[in-house]
Amino acid sequence: MDPKASLTAPNAIREMIRAGDYSGPTNGFVPGFTQCNIVILPKAYAFDFQKYCLQNQDCCPLLATSVNAGDHHLDVLGGNIDIRSDVPKYRVLRDGQLIDEVNNIHQLWSNDFVTFALASYMAFDYVLHSFGFAHTTSSPAHTLPMYISNIDSLAVGPFAGNKVVCMRPMDTQEIIKAIQAGSISRVPHGIPVHFGEPKLIGINNLSKPNFGEPVFFSQDKLPVFWTTSLTAHLAITRAAPELCIINSPQHMLVTDRPDMDLLIQ
Repeated sequence: MDPKASLTAPNAIREMIRAGDYSGPTNGFVPGFTQCNIVILPKAYAFDFQKYCLQNQDCCPLLATSVNAGDHHLDVLGGNIDIRSDVPKYRVLRDGQLIDEVNNIHQLWSNDFVTFALASYMAFDYVLHSFGFAHTTSSPAHTLPMYISNIDSLAVGPFAGNKVVCMRPMDTQEIIKAIQAGSISRVPHGIPVHFGEPKLIGINNLSKPNFGEPVFFSQDKLPVFWTTSLTAHLAITRAAPELCIINSPQHMLVTDRPDMDLLIQ
């Protein structure tokens, strides 16, 4: 399905995904509505992971959790969400290693599971657009380049690791304007953690991101870096729980929550 298709309602996107009619990336869909990265863990890991997110809110902005273990709805993000089928593609990890990629997790579901939804960086893209910034990539359907930095997150229990950052190229005036936008809006991932020399945060080659697609830019611009919630995915592979389910990169949960709702948090 083309991201430019005339599906402008989040619930319509989820219905197509639930019916098995779409299993591709969600970036580029319904701009202005929050998309989330999903983490599903056994209950024994839930407290430590929730605390990890709270200790690292800049990179793991937690928007919702299951009310009870085994709940497969996230009513705070959408009235008809079924987390077992409303993500286009899931990754199944066992002991921190990828063992499968599936389009729904009905057969894997357990009453012991706790679900976490973390805001993606795309909410800040919406803020930047409202401040007059053009999209960084050639198309909204293309994802930003993301890199594993040498910036440590704050460890909690088995969860630890380096922060994952995304990059947007900007000139000096744009950097100032972007920092102002992030400061005023207070949207998740709104304040950059670094700009300028990538090697200072452990990135040796901008043309080879760990996730996403490279962006090439002119010499009058600098690389600017923001944290992303893929940091949580990295921490999970390090914690290596016996079973964990996450969304595949770029295949997120499309919610009914407007990005504007995040601006006042």
